[in-house]
Amino acid sequence: MSVVGLQRGEERREAVRGALELVSDEVAAKVRPQTLLKPNFLSNDNPLASTQADACRGVIDFLLSLPNAPEEILIAEGGNEKYSGQAFENFDYPALIDEYDVPIRLVDLHQETHWQETEIELANGCLWKVAMPKTVIDCPCTISVAVAKTHDVLYTTLALKNMIMGTIHKDHRVKVHGYMTHGERERPREMQVLNRNLIRLAEFLTPDISVIDGVKGLQGNGPGGKDAVDFGVAFAGVDVWAVDAICTQAMGFDPMNVGVGVYAHQRGLGVSDPGHIEVRGARVEDVTISFTPHERYPEQLEWREAAVAF
Repeated sequence: MSVVGLQRGEERREAVRGALELVSDEVAAKVRPQTLLKPNFLSNDNPLASTQADACRGVIDFLLSLPNAPEEILIAEGGNEKYSGQAFENFDYPALIDEYDVPIRLVDLHQETHWQETEIELANGCLWKVAMPKTVIDCPCTISVAVAKTHDVLYTTLALKNMIMGTIHKDHRVKVHGYMTHGERERPREMQVLNRNLIRLAEFLTPDISVIDGVKGLQGNGPGGKDAVDFGVAFAGVDVWAVDAICTQAMGFDPMNVGVGVYAHQRGLGVSDPGHIEVRGARVEDVTISFTPHERYPEQLEWREAAVAF
């Protein structure tokens, strides 16, 4: 049975730290001298769609309270920005460097020079190689620091997808959807291919620790937009599938309708069935808020119609 910490709070720094403290033994066992935090910079100017520095502060506060605190912290992301470091600047991440005694390095993954390749599947059945940054692959401890958001293909976009899609080479991200360009994307085939490709990439990019900042959630036609939800919670754990499942459930959705989570559960990669997850802290039923789904919500179930096993 996997364990997820669920902390209520209106201040994200305290809520995130509180969620981690609820699962402190499990998390501490994963921490290494070099630890990497992966925020989500979907936007360089929309704070609702992106991980705020205070969420990372909550993670760092917790890490530095441990007997085996990291000796170096990387904060790495390949964000959507016009120039290198724009999102870090706009969301005031450089301030973290001077706030803590531990060395903190901000890393723009678009500047990565060493990549590792693996194959994914395109919608036409052909295979395509995508590149993953060695900075992330080689780091002994990775932490996904995500935001609670709805999505146009997957119901929700949380800790697992944040870790994968924001790290692979920017030019290859649309290929994970199954297409060479965004203009070619077609449903329901996209639903089928994206769920399956995320499983392929999870072999290399599953985070060791997962955190979701749900103090302010994003609903409706995510993963961008400004339709905010006062969710008032944070989630944490070492099983990314369980963390994503409990957050999805608290957002008012059935996590067993999320293809990537179902595939992971079937393959023993993690636990996506809430019936097999221990939640510490607040009760899910006490914090659940029914997020407005994406307008294509009914189509998102069509991932189940995949004709080819993998």
